[in-house]
Amino acid sequence: MVERDRTNAVLHEYYVGDATLDEALSVVCDAAIDEVGPAVMAGISMTVDGRIGTYIFTHPEVEEVDRPQYDTGDGPCVQAFRTGRTVVVESTVQPTRFPAFAATAVAHGLLSVVSLPMIAGGDVVGALNLYATTERAFSPPLVVVGERFASQAAYLLANVRAYWDSRLLSENLAQAMASRAAIEQAKGIIVSATGVTPEEAFERLVEQSQHENVKVRDLAGQIVRRAVRSRLEPGGDAPPGSPTDDLQ
Repeated sequence: MVERDRTNAVLHEYYVGDATLDEALSVVCDAAIDEVGPAVMAGISMTVDGRIGTYIFTHPEVEEVDRPQYDTGDGPCVQAFRTGRTVVVESTVQPTRFPAFAATAVAHGLLSVVSLPMIAGGDVVGALNLYATTERAFSPPLVVVGERFASQAAYLLANVRAYWDSRLLSENLAQAMASRAAIEQAKGIIVSATGVTPEEAFERLVEQSQHENVKVRDLAGQIVRRAVRSRLEPGGDAPPGSPTDDLQ
């Protein structure tokens, strides 16, 4: 009971900003083994770029054991993820289904498996897969314990993914705003140096970026940096070799 309370505290007290997605889910896998006694290995199935796979695991063997089911589209992890229902394989030695998966599991000494759907807000966000070295290791009471743990872990997974998706979006927006500011500054520098209109200045930026095979925002940044440096030097104008020389 003390061990279970400690394990639950790991999930409840975990701050999503503390670590990356990989690190957070590694915590989940380790805690799952503590929570569901017979389990000796754990992995989490989830989708990345539209493809389902076991991306987080406690031991490298887990990835190898799970690979056949992703190749065939048939296995406990895949089924739990797709249906949102728990899948128990009582014996991989005498399997009644998932033959390719079972054969690989036996080869690695894993004789029973339970795959638990991770559901948050009605959506399956992953599947928690637990592996044991004995047959029929996961009794119905232990499966219930695993399901409760997977339910709690699902919200951690959803929150961590949302946090990092939001952070990435914010970083992309900040980068876009910085790029736009640099382009506007570069246009102003070109207008001042050549007397063209802002629209013509942008056209020259695009043409030069294509000629040099660089992004417009990168070329704009070069122009702005050169202009700043030139103002700090005696003479005050853009120095020879400035990107604006090619935009005259």
